[in-house]
Amino acid sequence: MKKYILTFIILVAGLFHMEGQIDAGFTNVPVVNGKVVFEQFIPAEPVGSANPRYAKLQEWTRKTFAGSPLLSGIRYDDKSQTVTVSSKAELNLPANKSGVQENMIMSYRFDATVTNAGCVLVLRDITYQNARREAGTFFPKIYTAEETITDQALTLKGDESELKNNLRKETLRVLNKLYADLSEALR
Repeated sequence: MKKYILTFIILVAGLFHMEGQIDAGFTNVPVVNGKVVFEQFIPAEPVGSANPRYAKLQEWTRKTFAGSPLLSGIRYDDKSQTVTVSSKAELNLPANKSGVQENMIMSYRFDATVTNAGCVLVLRDITYQNARREAGTFFPKIYTAEETITDQALTLKGDESELKNNLRKETLRVLNKLYADLSEALR
């Protein structure tokens, strides 16, 4: 009898642990082959055909991004049931030590591919630029995710370390919101 109770407790604890992993979202900045690439699997509820899930993905993409002035493009690939979105997000960073609140524009691209088991979300090609035009320059300075938000970039001390920390926090917040919205839409 004790074996059955112990087995039941282990199974229940394992289920709670798996549920926690599913809802984790993005907590760190992964680097793959020198590039920042966020990847997350959204399991399907219930497991079944990918076609209705792909229709939900298309509907969510249109509702969320179509008509936005920050949208660069949407591509639907019906054969592989993938949606690719190139967009931007406005980041309002917390005030720095000098009391200045930076506004940055984050450009990013994501692919969402639907399978029978769920959806694979891949976010990549992340860059940043200051939302305000800097005096004396025609071209804005562009920061890549690799040089700003990675663990390696944060270890380098300098004039922009506070900006890098704030960019990382705000990037993870925006990407987690995107992940949560997509997860909710596919249920």
